[in-house]
This record gives sequence, structure tokens and C-alpha cells, in this order.
Amino acid sequence: MRGERRQEWSAGGRRLVTIAVAWVLALTIIASAIMIATGPAAAGVVPRASSGPRVLRIGVAGLTAVTLNPNDITLVLEFTTVYNVYSTLATRDEGLNLVPDIATSWSVAADQVTWTFHIVRSAYFTDPANPTDKSHPLNADDVVFSYNMIKDNSSSSVLGSYVSFLDTITRVDDYTVRMTTGAPFAAMNATITVIPIFPKYLWQSISDPVANEPPGPPVGSGAMYYDANSDLASHIILHRSPNYYGDATYCNKVRPDEVRYLLYTASSTLIDDFGSGTSRLDAIYNIPSASFVNAASLNQPTVTKIQVAGGFVGEVSSNVLTDSLRAYYVANGNLDFATGHNNQVLATNLVVRQAIAMSIDRAAILRYAYQNLGTVGDTLVPPVNPWHYSIPPAQQYHFNTTAARQLLNAAGWTYDSGGVLNPSATPLYKTGMTEPLIFRFYTPNNHPEFEPAVANISVWLRQAGIVTTDSTGATSPGYEVKDVNQMGSIWSALDYDIWLWDWVFSRVSDPSLDVLQVQTSSAVGVLSDNGYANSTFDDLYNQSLVTRDLAARRSITDRMQKMVYDYASYILPYYPNDLYAVTSNPNLGSGWLDWGDWPNEPGLTVDSGYAAPWFHIVAPDNRPPVISAFPAVDYVAGQPTTLSAIASDPEGGSLSFTWDFGDGTNPATTMTNSVLHTFASPGTYSVQVRVADSEWPVCASTTATISPAAADLPPVATLNVNFPVSGHGWSGESITVTATVRDPEGDQLFVNWTFGDGTTAADHLTSTTPNTDTTVTQTHTYTNPGNYSLNVTVTDGHAGAGHNQLKSSTVPIWPRPSASGPAGTAGLNPLINYGVPAAIVAVILIAAAVIYIRRGRARREEERQDEPPREQPPPP
Repeated sequence: MRGERRQEWSAGGRRLVTIAVAWVLALTIIASAIMIATGPAAAGVVPRASSGPRVLRIGVAGLTAVTLNPNDITLVLEFTTVYNVYSTLATRDEGLNLVPDIATSWSVAADQVTWTFHIVRSAYFTDPANPTDKSHPLNADDVVFSYNMIKDNSSSSVLGSYVSFLDTITRVDDYTVRMTTGAPFAAMNATITVIPIFPKYLWQSISDPVANEPPGPPVGSGAMYYDANSDLASHIILHRSPNYYGDATYCNKVRPDEVRYLLYTASSTLIDDFGSGTSRLDAIYNIPSASFVNAASLNQPTVTKIQVAGGFVGEVSSNVLTDSLRAYYVANGNLDFATGHNNQVLATNLVVRQAIAMSIDRAAILRYAYQNLGTVGDTLVPPVNPWHYSIPPAQQYHFNTTAARQLLNAAGWTYDSGGVLNPSATPLYKTGMTEPLIFRFYTPNNHPEFEPAVANISVWLRQAGIVTTDSTGATSPGYEVKDVNQMGSIWSALDYDIWLWDWVFSRVSDPSLDVLQVQTSSAVGVLSDNGYANSTFDDLYNQSLVTRDLAARRSITDRMQKMVYDYASYILPYYPNDLYAVTSNPNLGSGWLDWGDWPNEPGLTVDSGYAAPWFHIVAPDNRPPVISAFPAVDYVAGQPTTLSAIASDPEGGSLSFTWDFGDGTNPATTMTNSVLHTFASPGTYSVQVRVADSEWPVCASTTATISPAAADLPPVATLNVNFPVSGHGWSGESITVTATVRDPEGDQLFVNWTFGDGTTAADHLTSTTPNTDTTVTQTHTYTNPGNYSLNVTVTDGHAGAGHNQLKSSTVPIWPRPSASGPAGTAGLNPLINYGVPAAIVAVILIAAAVIYIRRGRARREEERQDEPPREQPPPP
């Protein structure tokens, strides 16, 4: 995700941030002329030093942060930092599934309005000044205080809408919280993943928790804590919290000792540093589209480029705040609105906004400014979100500047600036030289794609009879690129006519509370960026929050998205992908392994704001154990059975196994991969195993189905796979699998194997010694790579529960790696790959040339002066 506005603080937020991107893009047509050079890689592999912290370094250009007060955050980098430091009742895992956080469990009563949350008993607030101190445990009082504090400040806190439907938040006991809502609440998942748990002992004395916060760095109970040596303008350092409850409670342990975000002023420097290993960066994000495709530094064999459809929404907004509504807010204390103004011709004439919508070639912007790395836009809820509504083609505003001019002419805009009837004039006026179609047009400087986009939009608008200007009224180039902090002030005052900017939502954003809320009347003066106020829309929004039937709710949110589209204040040209690059090469970074499948598991992205990436990433000097299988148990009550897990350590170290049987008995720890246990009563039990080396735990669960015992007892079986390397085998090479079996009565046993590749095998033990283990071995070779399902069935030939023991394991088979790695991706020529229509090429080349000439000198000067940020302290 980028440095733009984030809404939906659980997986999205708003766009402010940054320093000007120094790398100036003269549109993607000339991208090859400004490719980033690749620095030389050092020869040989540099092993990690035996001492010192494990540091994960992440670079980004175009982002910064201003505040870490959760009540006031609007920027992506603020969001990322805050939600690593603070806990919430629930969170999202790597696949963005809802999972417990501070609340280990919760339920809603039959009345559908009473919610009960059970709080973890081992959470502490970590003070960066004394991180090992455990004098401030988190309990129900902190949860109640946090929710009530935001509720009491809901009109000013950016989190206020998330508690608007909560009637009461009360403490039941030290570790139980009860909440009631005024009606069944459809968006509770959004609320419990968004509201941070504040330490009451620090915040209870703060009179205005939106404008003020406790002194010093933020104190939270999350997986990380904030280093006071951080600088929000250049580098952010997060440390693994020594008090984090997630290890013991959820088997989630942060693997980096430190995560450092290094903030660059120029994306060219960022990409060059990453490609050369100068700053030991492990990952970078917010990469310009042309660089992502063409930069040689990113096309090395040891660099992996990743694009994720993460919920980024490009937005051309027309300011529709009416003068009367502005005056109302000013009279009620919004002093920011008193400093701004906007063109009322645009605000009050739908036909003008429709003409603007018809003058934006959404596909062309995506194709040439974003290299087609995304999809064409239509509605505010992004298409990666299941609540997205696609506008039917017949109801869309299609690009046609001739038809747009005709629409304006038909509405009375048929005169030129001298009052002469001239339907072909630009700009168009109404009779008497009134209501000229001249509007200010702004965009922030934090994405090189933005300026080429607005340059072309301004050209297209002129074709329709609309002229755009900068803040002084100058018509050349027809827009103004502003510093992001300036854009923040403009946003606060709604002091613009048209802008191009963006929102960031996510796949799991609630369609109402996280997305469409920004278009409600209550958002004006808080999060709204266009001043839209519509009582019908507000009523639908409120209905959508209390409609729990999914089909009925979808009908409401579809209508709301269509209303926003039809009003044409929001024109959403594109949904660009988020662009990342990572490396596991120790010559470039620290050699971190196993970045994960980000397109399908976006919770692993380094800017997700969740702790999931830190649980998943693997340190190269000590990889965590691998659990290949934890077979289910099917046995009888009152008799000992064996539970086993197939696990290995990549470094060949010894492993400990801690077993939680789920039946109320004490857990057991063994140094072997199996344990004997007797379930006293019939039932179905959830069994957990925690496998750990000297540093890292991994966990798995299975089910034990325990039936009443009969006269003849069933056999006992365990399965083990001896991989040649930890957790997998190689294609074309044999692996050994064993079944350890026994029968209480010494019955004969039939052992049947299926290897998952179409082959089978069988063993027959004609007699066994009662309650004595016998090992049955098979050797098998998988010809092709893949994940195979290995099954072994052991039976004594008798009927009844447990007499057919089935044990299963997935067998990953990898191809033998070749001596040389994969070739890098060649740079793409957009003219060749995308077939640019000649007319559009001319428009884009003209705009690109203007941009390049005007800003090229500034770029060269900036690149001479800018130094890459340096970490404090310097990297080890």
C-alpha cells in the first residue's frame, strides 16, 4: 500500500504523507530513458554475525508520518506503525481471516445485541523506556476505557464511526467485557479489529485525546514496541516486544528482533540502494509502476517483484460542498472550512460533473501511467472486496469528449468568454459570460503516476470545453502538483475544485463502516474529501449497519455505490496494484527467507499493519521446525493410545513436543515426536502440539475421536516420514516412510499404503506381540514435483470404532534446483506490449514532454543533493 489516505483502519486508511518523490516520471512512454542502474553485487555469501539483533529493513519512498495518536491517524505509515504497537480485540491473519487478538473468544447472545468478550490473561503494556517491565497488565478496565474514550470523542476521533452503534461497554470481571448495540450490528468485525486498546493509566488524564496524547513514545500491548530513537520523517524502528502474549496464547512469535522502515525522499535512490545492497534493504514498496517494469535493479535473478491487488482506489474528486453547508460548519466551529472555498458551478451542477466523468479515459490512464498494473475503476468499494458493485456497461460514463461537450451545450454552456454564441469555445460560458467552466485542479506529489494522469485529464477536459488551472488561475499546464502536507491542509479546508488522489481500502473492508462511510454527512469535516451530503444516502448507510441478512445488505450497499457513481463527484479511474520487491540474497539484505504468497495472502505484506509478516518470515541462520503432519486420533476411552506428529528441524537440532490433549488433563512435554495418552471419557477432543527448537515454536492441531471401549480393542498406529531435508523430498529420489503399529491382543494386522501418485503397497503382519510396537517400512520414489497425500491404513480385521486406523501426511516433493537461478525479467516497452493508439500517444507524449522539461532540472538538482536516509543507529 502507498502513502495515501487510509480509511478503514483495520486494513486501510487515508492518503496524506510524504516528501516529494524526486524521481520524476516523464510518463511510461519514456521510462526506458530513466531506468535505474543496478549496483554490483559482492561475491560470495556473507553469513550473519553470531551476535547482534536480527534486523529486517524495509525501504519506501514517498511516505512519512506525522502522528502516532490512534485518534488522529490518517496516513498509511501511521496506520502501519500504530497497529503494530497497539492490540485490538481481534485482528487479521496472513489470509486476512478474522482471528483472536486481545480477546481470546467472543460471542453474541440470542438477542443479537449483547456481545461478550473474554480477554487474554497474559498481556502487558510495554513501555519503550523500560520494555521488560511488567507492572502494567492489560485487563478489562483498559478495554472498557478505550472504547468509551473513543465514544466520548466520536465527533472528532477518526475512529468515532466504529463505536457509533455501541450503546454500552462494561466490565464483567477482570477479563470479561460486555458490549451492547442499539440494534443487531452488521459491522462488529470492523469495530473489534480497529479500536486500539489504550493503557488507561496513561490516557485517563488526557482531556482531549484527539488533540493531545501522553508524553513520550506510544505505549501499547502489541507484538512490537516503538523505539524512541525513531524519526517519523526518516526512519521508524520497531522492536519485538518481550511481553507479547501471542507466543504463549496463539503460538505466534515475532522472528525479527527489529523491523526498520527507512524512508527515502527519492524512489530512484531507494531502488538503487535496494538493487546494490548499499543499505541492506530486504524489501521495498510503493514502487513507481514504470520502475517496477523496467528498472534493472529490480530485474535481478535474486530479486522477487510482487504485485498485490490490495484495495488502492484512484479518485478524481469534484468538490461538491455547497456554500450554505460550508457556512453551517463554520458557524458550528469548523475553522478550517472558513479558510477554503470551492467553485459552486461544479458543486451544484450534475451535468458539469457528468461531462467531467465522460472526459476521463480511465483505461488509457491505467495503461500508460500505471503500465496496466491494475484494473479499470468504477465504484468506491474495490473489486478485490466481495462487496464491490460493478456498474452495468450501459449505465457507465464512457469516455467521449465530443458527447461531453454536447451535454454541456444542451445545458446552456454555449458561449465564449466574450459572450458570443460559440458551442465550440473553450472554456464554455453561459449567456452573459456567466458560470465559466474554469476549475482549479490539484494532485499530490507522492506518486510519479499522478502528474502524467492529471496532465492528460486536463487535455481531455479542454476538448469538452472545460479549462483547469493551478491555484493562481494559470491555465498552463492546467493543474498544480502540491506537497502532500499542503494537500492535507487543502483537504481539511475543502479548498479545491477538482483533484486526483486516492483512498486505500482492502479485501476485508466493511463496505459501509470502512468505505462508504466517507460519503456520509457525518464524515463532512472529519474524513469526507468532497463535501457530499445526502440524507437518502445517510439513511441507507444506517440501514446497512443493522441489516445482517447478507443479500438484503448487499442490495443496500449496491445502491449506495451506484448513488456515488451517478452523482459523479467521485470518478474512480483505476484500481492500481500495490508494488513490492523483496530479496533473500544476503549480499543485498539480511537473507530473510519465506516471504510468503502475498497476492493470495495480503496480510503478509510489509505494510499490512498486521503482525502476521513477522510471525511468518524466516531467519536464515535458524529456520523454524516444520510440522509435516499431525494425524487425527480414532480410539476408545480408558485405553492408552499414541499421538504423533511428523516434524523436523532444518538445522537438524533437537525438538521438544508439548501436547495439550484438550480433555482437561495437564499438558505433557516430550523430546520425541509421539506421546501415550489415555482419554478417560468418550467424546471429540481438540488436541494441540507445540513443536520447538531452541528458539522458535510452531504449532498444529488435530481431532481425537474417542468412542466407548468394546471387548476387542483396536490397534494403535503412528506414521512417520523420513525426509532427506527438512519438510520435503526431492523428485526422483527415494524417501522412507514408516508405520509403527501394535495391537492390545496381538491380532494380525493389515497395513495398506497409498502414496498419492497412483501407487499403492501392502504389508501383512500375520501375528504381533500384544502391546508391542512393530515398525513397518516402505521406500518410495516420487517422479514429479508436487504435494502428495500419503495414507496408511492399519486394521486388525475387526469391526467397530477405531479398528481401521487411518494416518495421513502431505508429502511435498520439490524439483531438484538447477545450478543456475532463473533469468531476470526483461524490461517492457509499453508501446510494443500495449499497442498505443496514435492519437493517445500524441497526447501523452506532449504531456510527458512538458512535464519532463519543466521538472527535469529540478530532478537533477534533487538527485545531486538528496542523500539516502541513514538508520539510527547505523545498521550492524
